[in-house]
Amino acid sequence: MAEGALDIPVRRMEFDIPTADDFDPKWLANDIHQSYFSTGLSLYVAYLEPFLVKSMRKVLDRITDDALRESVDRFSRQEAQHYMQHERFNAAILDKGYPGLEARFAVLKADFERFLETKGDRWCVGFVEGFEALTTQMALRSLRELAREHPKTDKRFSALFEWHMAEEIEHRNVAYDIYEHLYGDYLFRAKMCLIAQSHILKFITDCMKIMSPVDMARYDESYRVTAAARVLVWLGFSPMIVKTLMPGYSPHDYDVPDTIEALSVRLSAEAKSVS
Repeated sequence: MAEGALDIPVRRMEFDIPTADDFDPKWLANDIHQSYFSTGLSLYVAYLEPFLVKSMRKVLDRITDDALRESVDRFSRQEAQHYMQHERFNAAILDKGYPGLEARFAVLKADFERFLETKGDRWCVGFVEGFEALTTQMALRSLRELAREHPKTDKRFSALFEWHMAEEIEHRNVAYDIYEHLYGDYLFRAKMCLIAQSHILKFITDCMKIMSPVDMARYDESYRVTAAARVLVWLGFSPMIVKTLMPGYSPHDYDVPDTIEALSVRLSAEAKSVS
Protein backbone atom coordinates (compact mmCIF):
# COMPACT_ATOMS: atom_id res chain seq x y z
CA MET A 1 0.00 0.00 0.00
CA ALA A 2 1.41 3.38 -0.91
CA GLU A 3 2.33 5.73 1.91
CA GLY A 4 1.51 9.40 2.31
CA ALA A 5 -0.98 11.82 3.80
CA LEU A 6 -3.59 11.14 1.12
CA ASP A 7 -3.55 7.44 2.09
CA ILE A 8 -5.08 8.44 5.44
CA PRO A 9 -8.68 9.21 4.48
CA VAL A 10 -10.91 10.70 7.17
CA ARG A 11 -14.21 8.81 7.01
CA ARG A 12 -17.44 9.67 8.77
CA MET A 13 -19.21 6.37 9.32
CA GLU A 14 -22.69 5.39 10.42
CA PHE A 15 -23.11 2.17 12.42
CA ASP A 16 -26.07 0.41 13.98
CA ILE A 17 -25.75 0.73 17.75
CA PRO A 18 -26.73 -2.08 20.14
CA THR A 19 -28.72 -1.38 23.26
CA ALA A 20 -27.98 -2.89 26.65
CA ASP A 21 -30.95 -5.22 26.25
CA ASP A 22 -29.80 -6.75 22.97
CA PHE A 23 -26.03 -6.69 23.62
CA ASP A 24 -24.54 -10.11 24.44
CA PRO A 25 -21.09 -9.73 26.06
CA LYS A 26 -19.99 -12.88 24.20
CA TRP A 27 -20.34 -10.98 20.94
CA LEU A 28 -17.17 -11.96 19.06
CA ALA A 29 -17.22 -15.47 17.50
CA ASN A 30 -19.01 -16.77 20.62
CA ASP A 31 -15.62 -16.53 22.38
CA ILE A 32 -15.73 -14.81 25.75
CA HIS A 33 -11.99 -14.14 25.90
CA GLN A 34 -11.86 -12.42 22.50
CA SER A 35 -15.10 -10.61 23.28
CA TYR A 36 -13.98 -9.19 26.62
CA PHE A 37 -10.63 -8.20 25.14
CA SER A 38 -12.27 -6.24 22.32
CA THR A 39 -14.85 -4.74 24.68
CA GLY A 40 -12.06 -3.58 26.98
CA LEU A 41 -10.25 -2.09 24.00
CA SER A 42 -13.41 -0.20 23.01
CA LEU A 43 -13.73 1.21 26.50
CA TYR A 44 -10.04 2.13 26.60
CA VAL A 45 -9.91 4.10 23.37
CA ALA A 46 -12.77 6.34 24.45
CA TYR A 47 -10.24 8.13 26.68
CA LEU A 48 -7.00 7.13 24.98
CA GLU A 49 -7.80 8.65 21.61
CA PRO A 50 -8.63 12.18 22.85
CA PHE A 51 -5.24 11.99 24.59
CA LEU A 52 -3.63 10.95 21.28
CA VAL A 53 -5.20 13.86 19.43
CA LYS A 54 -4.23 16.43 22.08
CA SER A 55 -0.68 15.09 22.28
CA MET A 56 -0.22 15.30 18.52
CA ARG A 57 -1.74 18.73 18.17
CA LYS A 58 0.51 20.12 20.94
CA VAL A 59 3.60 19.46 18.82
CA LEU A 60 2.14 20.16 15.37
CA ASP A 61 3.80 23.59 15.08
CA ARG A 62 7.24 22.01 15.65
CA ILE A 63 7.00 19.72 12.62
CA THR A 64 9.04 21.16 9.77
CA ASP A 65 8.09 18.57 7.15
CA ASP A 66 4.89 19.64 5.37
CA ALA A 67 3.87 16.10 4.36
CA LEU A 68 4.31 14.88 7.93
CA ARG A 69 2.25 17.81 9.24
CA GLU A 70 -0.58 16.82 6.89
CA SER A 71 -0.29 13.16 7.97
CA VAL A 72 -0.45 14.15 11.64
CA ASP A 73 -3.54 16.24 10.97
CA ARG A 74 -5.26 13.34 9.18
CA PHE A 75 -4.15 10.88 11.89
CA SER A 76 -5.71 13.14 14.51
CA ARG A 77 -8.96 13.49 12.56
CA GLN A 78 -9.21 9.71 12.09
CA GLU A 79 -8.67 9.17 15.80
CA ALA A 80 -11.31 11.76 16.67
CA GLN A 81 -13.83 9.80 14.60
CA HIS A 82 -12.80 6.58 16.39
CA TYR A 83 -13.48 7.74 19.91
CA MET A 84 -16.77 9.37 18.98
CA GLN A 85 -18.01 6.08 17.51
CA HIS A 86 -16.68 3.97 20.37
CA GLU A 87 -18.42 6.20 22.92
CA ARG A 88 -21.75 5.34 21.29
CA PHE A 89 -21.07 1.61 21.54
CA ASN A 90 -19.64 1.92 25.04
CA ALA A 91 -22.97 3.29 26.26
CA ALA A 92 -24.53 -0.15 25.69
CA ILE A 93 -21.69 -1.82 27.58
CA LEU A 94 -21.90 0.50 30.58
CA ASP A 95 -25.72 0.41 30.61
CA LYS A 96 -25.48 -3.36 30.96
CA GLY A 97 -24.47 -2.75 34.58
CA TYR A 98 -21.09 -3.93 35.86
CA PRO A 99 -20.35 -2.89 39.45
CA GLY A 100 -16.82 -1.52 39.56
CA LEU A 101 -16.52 -0.81 35.84
CA GLU A 102 -17.49 2.86 36.07
CA ALA A 103 -14.91 3.34 38.84
CA ARG A 104 -12.18 1.70 36.72
CA PHE A 105 -13.25 3.88 33.81
CA ALA A 106 -12.84 6.96 36.04
CA VAL A 107 -9.30 5.90 36.94
CA LEU A 108 -8.50 5.57 33.24
CA LYS A 109 -9.86 9.05 32.53
CA ALA A 110 -7.83 10.49 35.41
CA ASP A 111 -4.69 8.78 34.10
CA PHE A 112 -4.89 10.50 30.74
CA GLU A 113 -5.75 13.86 32.28
CA ARG A 114 -2.72 13.50 34.56
CA PHE A 115 -0.45 12.52 31.67
CA LEU A 116 -1.40 15.66 29.75
CA GLU A 117 -1.00 17.90 32.80
CA THR A 118 2.22 16.53 34.29
CA LYS A 119 4.17 14.76 31.55
CA GLY A 120 6.20 16.49 28.87
CA ASP A 121 5.49 16.42 25.15
CA ARG A 122 8.21 13.81 24.48
CA TRP A 123 6.61 11.49 27.06
CA CYS A 124 3.14 11.93 25.57
CA VAL A 125 4.30 11.48 21.96
CA GLY A 126 6.29 8.42 23.10
CA PHE A 127 3.16 7.00 24.74
CA VAL A 128 1.23 7.52 21.50
CA GLU A 129 3.95 5.72 19.52
CA GLY A 130 4.03 2.87 22.06
CA PHE A 131 0.28 2.39 21.70
CA GLU A 132 0.34 2.60 17.90
CA ALA A 133 3.26 0.15 17.68
CA LEU A 134 1.12 -2.46 19.43
CA THR A 135 -2.23 -1.72 17.79
CA THR A 136 -0.79 -1.93 14.28
CA GLN A 137 0.17 -5.53 14.98
CA MET A 138 -3.19 -6.18 16.65
CA ALA A 139 -4.98 -4.77 13.61
CA LEU A 140 -3.02 -6.87 11.12
CA ARG A 141 -3.69 -10.00 13.18
CA SER A 142 -7.39 -9.35 13.73
CA LEU A 143 -8.05 -8.65 10.05
CA ARG A 144 -6.24 -11.86 9.11
CA GLU A 145 -8.13 -14.04 11.60
CA LEU A 146 -11.59 -13.04 10.29
CA ALA A 147 -13.37 -13.66 13.60
CA ARG A 148 -15.64 -10.79 12.54
CA GLU A 149 -17.12 -13.09 9.87
CA HIS A 150 -18.05 -15.84 12.35
CA PRO A 151 -21.82 -16.58 12.26
CA LYS A 152 -22.11 -15.83 15.99
CA THR A 153 -20.32 -12.49 15.78
CA ASP A 154 -22.44 -9.40 16.40
CA LYS A 155 -21.99 -7.60 13.09
CA ARG A 156 -22.67 -4.20 14.65
CA PHE A 157 -19.54 -4.46 16.79
CA SER A 158 -17.50 -6.22 14.11
CA ALA A 159 -18.23 -3.45 11.60
CA LEU A 160 -16.95 -0.87 14.09
CA PHE A 161 -13.74 -2.79 14.73
CA GLU A 162 -13.17 -3.63 11.06
CA TRP A 163 -13.24 0.10 10.24
CA HIS A 164 -11.10 1.03 13.24
CA MET A 165 -8.48 -1.66 12.58
CA ALA A 166 -8.24 -0.73 8.89
CA GLU A 167 -7.54 2.87 9.82
CA GLU A 168 -4.95 1.82 12.41
CA ILE A 169 -3.07 0.23 9.52
CA GLU A 170 -3.57 3.26 7.27
CA HIS A 171 -1.97 5.62 9.79
CA ARG A 172 0.51 3.10 11.22
CA ASN A 173 3.61 5.19 10.37
CA VAL A 174 2.53 8.59 11.68
CA ALA A 175 3.30 8.33 15.40
CA TYR A 176 6.64 6.64 14.68
CA ASP A 177 7.58 9.29 12.11
CA ILE A 178 6.71 12.22 14.35
CA TYR A 179 8.65 10.70 17.26
CA GLU A 180 11.70 10.17 15.03
CA HIS A 181 11.31 13.65 13.51
CA LEU A 182 11.19 15.42 16.88
CA TYR A 183 13.15 13.20 19.25
CA GLY A 184 14.69 10.04 17.77
CA ASP A 185 15.79 8.67 21.16
CA TYR A 186 15.60 4.85 20.84
CA LEU A 187 15.96 3.99 24.54
CA PHE A 188 13.28 6.47 25.60
CA ARG A 189 10.97 5.18 22.87
CA ALA A 190 11.48 1.58 24.07
CA LYS A 191 10.65 2.64 27.63
CA MET A 192 7.47 4.36 26.45
CA CYS A 193 6.44 1.26 24.49
CA LEU A 194 6.57 -0.73 27.72
CA ILE A 195 4.65 1.94 29.65
CA ALA A 196 1.91 2.40 27.04
CA GLN A 197 1.46 -1.28 26.21
CA SER A 198 1.35 -2.29 29.88
CA HIS A 199 -1.20 0.44 30.50
CA ILE A 200 -3.64 -0.83 27.88
CA LEU A 201 -3.24 -4.53 28.76
CA LYS A 202 -3.71 -3.80 32.47
CA PHE A 203 -6.95 -1.94 31.77
CA ILE A 204 -8.30 -4.67 29.50
CA THR A 205 -7.52 -7.50 31.91
CA ASP A 206 -9.05 -5.45 34.73
CA CYS A 207 -12.24 -5.20 32.64
CA MET A 208 -12.22 -8.97 32.19
CA LYS A 209 -11.91 -9.44 35.95
CA ILE A 210 -14.81 -7.05 36.62
CA MET A 211 -17.18 -8.24 33.88
CA SER A 212 -16.77 -12.02 34.01
CA PRO A 213 -18.35 -12.77 37.42
CA VAL A 214 -21.30 -10.48 36.66
CA ASP A 215 -21.97 -12.22 33.37
CA MET A 216 -21.50 -15.68 34.90
CA ALA A 217 -24.32 -14.85 37.33
CA ARG A 218 -26.37 -13.25 34.56
CA TYR A 219 -25.85 -15.98 31.94
CA ASP A 220 -23.81 -19.11 32.65
CA GLU A 221 -20.35 -20.58 33.28
CA SER A 222 -19.26 -20.05 29.67
CA TYR A 223 -18.61 -16.40 30.60
CA ARG A 224 -15.87 -17.37 33.07
CA VAL A 225 -12.41 -15.85 32.57
CA THR A 226 -9.89 -17.25 35.02
CA ALA A 227 -6.84 -15.53 36.48
CA ALA A 228 -4.71 -17.88 34.38
CA ALA A 229 -6.53 -16.77 31.24
CA ARG A 230 -5.81 -13.13 32.07
CA VAL A 231 -2.12 -13.97 32.45
CA LEU A 232 -2.24 -15.67 29.06
CA VAL A 233 -3.41 -12.38 27.54
CA TRP A 234 -0.12 -10.81 28.59
CA LEU A 235 1.89 -13.80 27.42
CA GLY A 236 0.06 -13.87 24.10
CA PHE A 237 1.02 -10.28 23.39
CA SER A 238 4.62 -10.59 24.56
CA PRO A 239 6.01 -11.34 21.05
CA MET A 240 4.33 -8.17 19.74
CA ILE A 241 5.71 -6.15 22.64
CA VAL A 242 9.23 -7.51 22.13
CA LYS A 243 9.04 -6.66 18.43
CA THR A 244 8.32 -3.00 19.19
CA LEU A 245 11.40 -2.86 21.47
CA MET A 246 13.90 -3.98 18.84
CA PRO A 247 16.42 -1.27 17.77
CA GLY A 248 15.59 -1.82 14.09
CA TYR A 249 11.80 -1.68 14.53
CA SER A 250 9.88 0.44 12.03
CA PRO A 251 6.20 0.24 11.01
CA HIS A 252 7.36 1.10 7.49
CA ASP A 253 8.65 -2.48 7.24
CA TYR A 254 5.24 -4.16 7.58
CA ASP A 255 4.00 -6.09 4.57
CA VAL A 256 0.39 -4.98 4.30
CA PRO A 257 -1.69 -7.43 2.24
CA ASP A 258 -3.72 -6.26 -0.75
CA THR A 259 -6.88 -7.32 1.08
CA ILE A 260 -6.38 -4.37 3.45
CA GLU A 261 -6.24 -1.94 0.54
CA ALA A 262 -9.44 -3.47 -0.84
CA LEU A 263 -11.04 -3.10 2.60
CA SER A 264 -10.02 0.57 2.71
CA VAL A 265 -11.65 1.17 -0.66
CA ARG A 266 -14.86 -0.53 0.48
CA LEU A 267 -14.98 1.45 3.72
CA SER A 268 -14.59 4.71 1.82
CA ALA A 269 -17.50 3.72 -0.41
CA GLU A 270 -19.66 2.94 2.64
CA ALA A 271 -18.77 6.13 4.54
CA LYS A 272 -21.20 9.02 4.90
CA SER A 273 -18.35 11.28 3.80
CA VAL A 274 -14.60 11.09 3.13
CA SER A 275 -12.09 13.92 3.27
